[in-house]
Amino acid sequence: MTSLPYLMLGMALTLAWWAERHAGSPRQAHRIATAAYIGVFMFVGLRGHLYSDFINYYPYFEDVPRITELSIRTLDRLHFEAGFTIYTSVVKSIWDNYFFWVALGCAIDLWVVRVTFRRYCYSELLPLLFFIAFQGLFIEFNLMRNVKALDCFLLSIPYLQRRQWLRYIAFNLLGATFHISSLVYLPLYFILDKQWPAWLRWGGIVFANTIILARISIISALLKGIEALNIAAISDKLILHTQQSQGVYLLSVGHIERTFAIVLFTILYPKMVEQNRANRIFYALLWLYYLMMLLCYEVRVLADRVPILFVAGYWVLYANVIYLRYYMRQIVATVAVGLALLKLHLSNDIPPARYENLITGIESYEKRRAVMWNFLREER
Repeated sequence: MTSLPYLMLGMALTLAWWAERHAGSPRQAHRIATAAYIGVFMFVGLRGHLYSDFINYYPYFEDVPRITELSIRTLDRLHFEAGFTIYTSVVKSIWDNYFFWVALGCAIDLWVVRVTFRRYCYSELLPLLFFIAFQGLFIEFNLMRNVKALDCFLLSIPYLQRRQWLRYIAFNLLGATFHISSLVYLPLYFILDKQWPAWLRWGGIVFANTIILARISIISALLKGIEALNIAAISDKLILHTQQSQGVYLLSVGHIERTFAIVLFTILYPKMVEQNRANRIFYALLWLYYLMMLLCYEVRVLADRVPILFVAGYWVLYANVIYLRYYMRQIVATVAVGLALLKLHLSNDIPPARYENLITGIESYEKRRAVMWNFLREER
C-alpha cells in the first residue's frame, strides 16, 4: 500500500496537534509545532522523484545555467516564466544540485504557510494537517511554479485586508513571474474581503451542481468560442485533454467531501466571520475552489490546476471551524480529521506516489520515470 507513509505522516500530525492542544504553555506548544514542521520538511523536502512533474522539472533544472550565464535568449528558450527561471538560476549558482533546489523550495513554502496559519488560525498544527491532505502534497510535488505564485498571494493577504492595493498588486505581479495564473488574483482584490450575501453563497453552490447533474459542457462551449477566434494551438490542446479525461470528477468521493465542506462552511458562515473577520476571505477562496472544480469537470488538467489557486480556503477554514463553538462540534472535528486521513490514502495509493527519501536512498530519475509512464499507460 503506497499510501502508508502518507497516512503515518497524517496520524503523526494528528497526535502532534493533540499534544499542542494539551501543552503546558505557549512556548511548549510552539516547540511542538516547530518539531512538526521540521518533520514535514524532512518528508516533503527530502523526497525522491515522486508523482509526475519531476519528469519535466529535473531536466529543466539541469538545463538552467548559473546566474552569471543567464541571458534573455536563454529565458525565452526555457519556456517557463522568467521569475521562476531566475530564481532557479540563483539557487543553482549556490549549489548545483536538483535536490537542494527542491528542499530549499519546500522550506520557503512551509515558512509561508506557517506565517499564514499563525496569522489566521487558532492552531499552527491543525491547518498543517489539512495542508498536506488537501492538495498541499500535490502542489509541492507537482506544481513547483504554481506554489511560488501561491506563496506570493498568501503573503499579500494582509495588504488586501488593509486595502493597500499597490502592495497587494506588487506581490501578485511578482507571483505572475513564477506562474502566470497569479494574474487571477488581481481582480479578486475587489471581492475577497467582502461580506457575501446568503443568496450568492447558496446560489453558486446550486448553480455548480446543476452544471454537474445536467452534464452541461462549459468547456465544449469555450472550445467553440476559441475555434471561432482561430486560436488553433489552444483549441487543439483543450480538445485533446477533453477527450482524455471527460467526466473524471463527476459525483466522486471527492465531490461528496467538497460538498460537505462548502455546505458546512456556508451554514456556519456568520459564526465564522464573527470568530475571525479574515475567515470571509478564506470562505470566498473555498467557494471559488468548489465552483471551479465543478465547472472544469470535463478536463482533468483544468480541474487539477485552476481550482488549486483557491485551495488555501480549505486549510484555514477546516482548522478554524474546529475551534468554533456550535452544536456537534466534536462530530465535525472527527469527520474533518477522518476525511483528511482518507484523502491522504486515496490520493497516494498509486505507484507514482511510492515514497522514497534521500536519507534512506532513492531510485534514479530514469527508473521513476518508467514507473510513471507505465502507470499512465495502464490508466488509459
